[in-house]
Amino acid sequence: MALFGKKGKEIKTPAVSQPVISKSPGRATKDQTQDTTYFGKNLKVTGNVSGEGSLIVLGAFEGDFNLRGRLKVAQGARIKGNVKATDVYVNGSVEGAIVASEKVHLDNTARIKGGIASPRISILEGALFDGEIRMTAKTAPAAKPATTVSAQSPPAPAAINKKETEI
Repeated sequence: MALFGKKGKEIKTPAVSQPVISKSPGRATKDQTQDTTYFGKNLKVTGNVSGEGSLIVLGAFEGDFNLRGRLKVAQGARIKGNVKATDVYVNGSVEGAIVASEKVHLDNTARIKGGIASPRISILEGALFDGEIRMTAKTAPAAKPATTVSAQSPPAPAAINKKETEI
């Protein structure tokens, strides 16, 4: 419904899309036409964000992200909280766990303090990372029950060779 104009006529505004570099011009995929949301450079946001689409953080954010889409942390941006998204690109600072179902990319200005779990990870020279990395498959298999490990250590290699020579 339009605010001004003839009845029944709608005004449509174009969606903001992420930049696309396509090998075949004229063919846009579903991922290339996702809406992008920006958290401005002068914003300091506290809370949790979830949803679908791409998000670019330019300012400071404290809380958790749960996105089905791409999250970009711009240079100078700071996130204090856990991040879960399809793809995560970091140029700024993240303090918390990063989980990506597709890819994590740390640029040379990235500063990370926390764990990373993703099937694909790229880290450029100059990035600072303090934590642990876990390379996971896209679809994790069902959890298996824990097995008990014996506290006995295996025999030393010298003991094994000694037994072989005695026989």
